[in-house]
Amino acid sequence: MLRRIVLFLYFLFLASHAYAMQGQVVGITDGDTIKVITKNGFEKIRLYGVDSPEKSQAYGISAKDFMTVVLKNKVVEISPVGSVSYDRVVAVVMYGTQCVQEQLLLSGYAWVDPKYCTKSFCTAWKSLQGIAMQNKVGLWRDPMPVQPWEWRKQGR
Repeated sequence: MLRRIVLFLYFLFLASHAYAMQGQVVGITDGDTIKVITKNGFEKIRLYGVDSPEKSQAYGISAKDFMTVVLKNKVVEISPVGSVSYDRVVAVVMYGTQCVQEQLLLSGYAWVDPKYCTKSFCTAWKSLQGIAMQNKVGLWRDPMPVQPWEWRKQGR
């Protein structure tokens, strides 16, 4: 049921945006940034609303590896949200009928970022994060995982 609600909200969100694009994933920078080739050329895509562990942080390499398995060489639908950040398009990314952000959250390789996830569907994403926490998957195996934004504040 929750999945249907999230998909409904996502498609409602898509209808309100001027454009979406398709691209083939040609690289994975880390758990929340991918590189794609679109008809307009090369694009770096920052996944909207989620934050994965940094590569030097516990579970950072696991998050990147997860994204590689799920997306490498796949064609994805990219729906930009807001502005460009650090030369990256900020977007919701779909692979088939699956929202990549949701897959990351359910697999325990990302947090919903409370500072940047402001769309109505972010509440449902927080529920997905809660499911991963309850099931102790991915980074939730760690009894005290450090949020990436806190990790960065510590200058690591």
